[in-house]
Amino acid sequence: MTRSAHHHLITIERDLAFSPAVVFRAWADPAAKAQWFSGPPDWEAEPHRLDFRVGGKETSAGGPKEGPSHRMEAVYHDIVPEERIISSFSMYLDTTLITVSLATIEFKPSAKGTKLILNEQIVFLDGSDHLDDRIHGTNAMIDMMEAYLTGRH
Repeated sequence: MTRSAHHHLITIERDLAFSPAVVFRAWADPAAKAQWFSGPPDWEAEPHRLDFRVGGKETSAGGPKEGPSHRMEAVYHDIVPEERIISSFSMYLDTTLITVSLATIEFKPSAKGTKLILNEQIVFLDGSDHLDDRIHGTNAMIDMMEAYLTGRH
């Protein structure tokens, strides 16, 4: 098997009608994040786990009933309340490691409320390069967070 690593950087910016404190809490509070951080509604999911502190870990797993399972394992490296979160995370398809990422999420005050800036440096491993799907999924995740904050979840 030929091994490969393809590197990408994605940046997603959103203007949200909530204060940085409210948006940050949606990412930081385990009960809040469990409400919106999930796969599609028809997926089966394992319990979401979030230990939100520097050195803390987060895991999320699920997938279609017939498989495969999608699993995310993260570690938090830097947390500045209401300003920034830096984490690294790995994504698995069943037991196969498919990506490793470094993510920075910034929460900046804006005229609307918060400018959320998400930067993700991604390494796609061994032919798993699916950048368009990753961008779509990250945007969908932010949509779910916004729906949670507006009470539309």
